Amino acid sequence: MAIVDMQRLQALTMKRDHTRLLQFLQRAGCVQLIPVEVDEGQAGALNHEQKLTAEDTQNRIKWTISRLSKYDAEKQSMFKPLPLAPREALEADNLISVLQVVEQVEELMRRSGEKRGSETRLEQLESQLIPWLNLDIPADELKATATTRVLTGSMPNRKLNDMISAWEGRPVSISQLSNISATAYFLAVVHKSVVEEFLQDLRAAGYTPAAPQTGKLTPKDQMNAIQQDRTALEDEEKAIEEQLRKLAVHLPDLRLAFEALSAKKARLQAQETMAHTHSVSMLEGWIPKPSVEPLLDAMRSEFPTTQVLVSDPTDADDPPVLLQNNAMVRPYEAVVEGFALPKNGTMDPTPAMMPFFACFFGMMVSDAGYGLMMALLIPILVKILKPSEGARKIFWILCGGGVATLFWGAMYNTWFGFSPWPSVFDPVNNSLPVMGLCIGVGALHLFAGLMVGAVQNFKNKDPMSAVYDQFSWIALIVGLGLLLLPQTKEIGKWMAIISAGIILVTAGREKSNNPIKRLISGFGALYNITGWISDLLSYMRLFGMGLATGVIGMVINRLVGMLTSSGIIGMVIGAVVFVGAHLFNAAINTLGAYVHSCRLQYIEFFGKFYEEGGKPFKPLRFAPRYVRIHE
Repeated sequence: MAIVDMQRLQALTMKRDHTRLLQFLQRAGCVQLIPVEVDEGQAGALNHEQKLTAEDTQNRIKWTISRLSKYDAEKQSMFKPLPLAPREALEADNLISVLQVVEQVEELMRRSGEKRGSETRLEQLESQLIPWLNLDIPADELKATATTRVLTGSMPNRKLNDMISAWEGRPVSISQLSNISATAYFLAVVHKSVVEEFLQDLRAAGYTPAAPQTGKLTPKDQMNAIQQDRTALEDEEKAIEEQLRKLAVHLPDLRLAFEALSAKKARLQAQETMAHTHSVSMLEGWIPKPSVEPLLDAMRSEFPTTQVLVSDPTDADDPPVLLQNNAMVRPYEAVVEGFALPKNGTMDPTPAMMPFFACFFGMMVSDAGYGLMMALLIPILVKILKPSEGARKIFWILCGGGVATLFWGAMYNTWFGFSPWPSVFDPVNNSLPVMGLCIGVGALHLFAGLMVGAVQNFKNKDPMSAVYDQFSWIALIVGLGLLLLPQTKEIGKWMAIISAGIILVTAGREKSNNPIKRLISGFGALYNITGWISDLLSYMRLFGMGLATGVIGMVINRLVGMLTSSGIIGMVIGAVVFVGAHLFNAAINTLGAYVHSCRLQYIEFFGKFYEEGGKPFKPLRFAPRYVRIHE
């Protein structure tokens, strides 16, 4: 229940075996490879071209999956577990049939793109033809003669009517073809003797030259032809959709191929960290100490010619960090990982943090009905959904929070907003005891943080630092608290004075040998007593959020009571409102409780001892996205 000890693994193998060795290590999933420090000519990827090809192929397969997913008969869902796949399927390298599917989808999508381009062109042609649909002759016949000239275009509708009236009885024939948004499109046949005068009047009226689409068909016939082309394109689109739907049966194979390429890319990237000569290859990495013997036994059996050396890290090394806890504590590693991993040589805070996190969560949700619901339903959801490792941790955190919520909800006597029995604590009608309880739990939390720091100092064989930096603060805070009681006022005074003196003298011991500077540092440290006050007040959020949950639940129940008193219909609506509103209240307060519980750990608890800076342990292993590995 701590940070796992890491050891350095070095292996020298025949070059012909290095690919098989990487596959073996990927199956084992317990070695994080690191670059071997050798001459530049001996390092680097042996198959750079192969790596680029794998990346390109994987991107094509991913694109194909995204195109076919909407036709998947078995829709993926967060409430549906990922399909199982044997580990051997993720090591397969035969992509011929899969690439044939990819090429077919690429060709179909190319045709679909061309079809969309044709549809856009036809839409543009339609928009150009609409103003001229009443023209009953082909545009190619709109030609000037020896005595006339043909003009087409548009102008404001009112101006066109004025033109028709003004030129009535003169050698001009004006035909209005359409009126679109107060803009009139027209055809005018003008005798050559009045062309210039007519053009002057047109320009004064806002004339814009325009002409119908050229062709031997009338605009209406052209529109009919376009409609036929669009119908043909729609039929082609349906055919493409049907072919894509048929190809969707290959989605499981495509997903497996994607995972196989992901595993291959990981091995190729690992290969880049190795060193190579003409006949041998060398790899180096970190392995958790408990995994050393099982791995070495398996390697000796499968690779008898491979030479392996395992050694402890040196002072100059900075091995990756892997947390290891029992089944009850393990889910709460997600909270630590969400902040930052602890530095090597320090303590894993997860076991000390876990009971406080669950307690705070329960005090903030504070409804026993909600807690019972979470405690019973979440294990069922985990069993049905089979979530990923990270999601499973969150589920079990919420389950533990549900158990704590059941306890605190019973203490507050809140069951889905109802209070059927006498309360141990009543945050609504008697809030001061609950506030005191929250401050007291907060003080225990802060003291626990100091105690973790003290244990760390003892592990580092520095017990005096525990006295100076942790025990003195605990004694100071307890002493100040004892000053509030007449019976313990005297002992509290001396505890506070002695502790303050220790802090004053020792706070700056590592900064300077100058006693004046050390005293200044000591006064600065003592000033941090104000920070303790603000830290303790931060725990009032436990009271505030717990009160909010209970009050909202009471309001929901009153509203439902008003609905159910109005008859059968009101009872039905009230039942729906009761379930929906309480589910919403539980969800929103669960989210808030999780966030604020994390905040109390990160700011108040970790601030008393935590040293971050650990790098996560990232072994060479399978990390599937679309499937679960069948062990």
